[in-house]
Amino acid sequence: MMLKKLMIICWFGPYPDYLHNWIANMEYLKPMGYDYLIFSNLELFEKRVRERLGIEPCIIPGTGKPWDYRAALGVLFEEEIKGYDYYGHTDFDCLYGEVNKWMPDDELKRFDIWSNHHNYICGPWTLYKNNDFTKNIYKECPNWKKYMEDPTPSGWVEGEFSRVIDRLHSESKINRKYTFFQGYNPAIDTNLTFKNGVLYDLGQEIFMFHFNRSKPKKYPIEDI
Repeated sequence: MMLKKLMIICWFGPYPDYLHNWIANMEYLKPMGYDYLIFSNLELFEKRVRERLGIEPCIIPGTGKPWDYRAALGVLFEEEIKGYDYYGHTDFDCLYGEVNKWMPDDELKRFDIWSNHHNYICGPWTLYKNNDFTKNIYKECPNWKKYMEDPTPSGWVEGEFSRVIDRLHSESKINRKYTFFQGYNPAIDTNLTFKNGVLYDLGQEIFMFHFNRSKPKKYPIEDI
């Protein structure tokens, strides 16, 4: 049976002009078991933070502060992830190809956490097994409250939180997987192509492309 996965984006502020392209791209992932949730109600998000995490949020729309809450998505979105085998986070400035070719369900189910970066939890693509242990790993970080309450984005999920996950992995308490199935071209990406749900960079098939370094004014591929 196909695993069900829910990718979550918390976004407060104006959407990027290419949102429709991103949504169209995500539609190609649905037959592979991937759904997505865009959560943009800041008032409700802050209410959940207060009630479920017991801290006072200070989120400035248009900043990267929501990313500091990625470690606690399993708690903040407990209702939404019910019925899913995995939940995770991604970004709008991404393109995706044939995901299950790179990480088929038979392989994914072996891992509690899959991050598509060499050595830390990847903001643009990480999946967590939907269970109580992984949902609460953030509490293993002594400074988690400080990171989430401070209005300045800290990037702690890719730092301290990642190192906690590494420790738990070394102690055989979880099984995590790091990969780097993506193109990464700091220059504007004129060599990307997308055909029949498959993404290519310079003619080579890739799983995803994160175009954060070039920050184009429009989505790199229009014909999705």
